[in-house]
Amino acid sequence: MQVVIIAGGKGTRIRSVAGDIPKILIPVAGRPFIEHQFELLRSSGLRDVVLCIGFLGKQIEEHVGDGSRFGVRVQYVREEPDRLLGTGGALVNALPLLAPEFMVLYGDSYLRADYRRVEDRFHAVGLDALMCVFRNQGQWDRSNARVTGDRVVFYSKTASQQEVDYIDYGLSVYRRTVIEAYRETPPPLDLQKILVDQIEGKGLAACIMPDRFYEIGKPEGLAELEEVLARARSPL
Repeated sequence: MQVVIIAGGKGTRIRSVAGDIPKILIPVAGRPFIEHQFELLRSSGLRDVVLCIGFLGKQIEEHVGDGSRFGVRVQYVREEPDRLLGTGGALVNALPLLAPEFMVLYGDSYLRADYRRVEDRFHAVGLDALMCVFRNQGQWDRSNARVTGDRVVFYSKTASQQEVDYIDYGLSVYRRTVIEAYRETPPPLDLQKILVDQIEGKGLAACIMPDRFYEIGKPEGLAELEEVLARARSPL
């Protein structure tokens, strides 16, 4: 399955640590972060990648190239850094390259997931979109989703913590037709809008993930992942 990585943002929360480099090139455990993402995808046999870039995108292209030296095949979709389209708008912008079915993850997410299991879940449920969620209960970040059976039935980043106990894991799956419906929607378009529309329309499948997520969008998240990966490298 094709994987779309949304990596066009300015990374304002991490700039104090990262300086003037895009988030996905921030060094983590001795390597640019995107290389860790590629490694995770390859471990599940996923090699077809579309990178949505904007802010400092030239640096990304110079480092990643066509992806071959990392064992993946990379295509690019570009945005103007001073006119970013939003996370949903980035997918609309990518429509010429999108496969009939594709996964989406963010350029600051480190997800030790069984991506093939997610793909199988998407096909088994048979809906047009799927959101991976983790039973967070406010532990790692603000919870923002509620699940009933095999569906996400509520999703809001501003939800009261009494009405939600799951969190968006940062990995979702779509049929291309879902994104095509937003061709005429003016940017910026947030992916949250698309997901909420799915909940209210045909339904949004849930895939409950067993392990927590990591993200480097904030300095504390970057430091935590550094520690996790350092422990993984250390001999017993």
